[in-house]
Amino acid sequence: MADYVLTQKRRLFIRSVGHSTINALLDGLLEDQVISQEEMCKVKDENNTVMDKARVLIDLIIGKGQHACQVFIDYLLAEDPQLSLKMELK
Repeated sequence: MADYVLTQKRRLFIRSVGHSTINALLDGLLEDQVISQEEMCKVKDENNTVMDKARVLIDLIIGKGQHACQVFIDYLLAEDPQLSLKMELK
């Protein structure tokens, strides 16, 4: 279900997320070993704009399946309640 939700809200996330939220998500996901150091660096260093970083990050998480998507949603709820509300996450 979480992967479906993120897929449906992908465009809204990409257009709405801020740089500081992306960094907080990356830190939490790395700490919980949902992503590797290499994946974090790929998102941060290989993309110039916030939208590009957001696109790579959400696609990476969706590709990792249900558990990763739920962890991502949980961090997003904690880090950016306003965006979470806009995305209608629970």
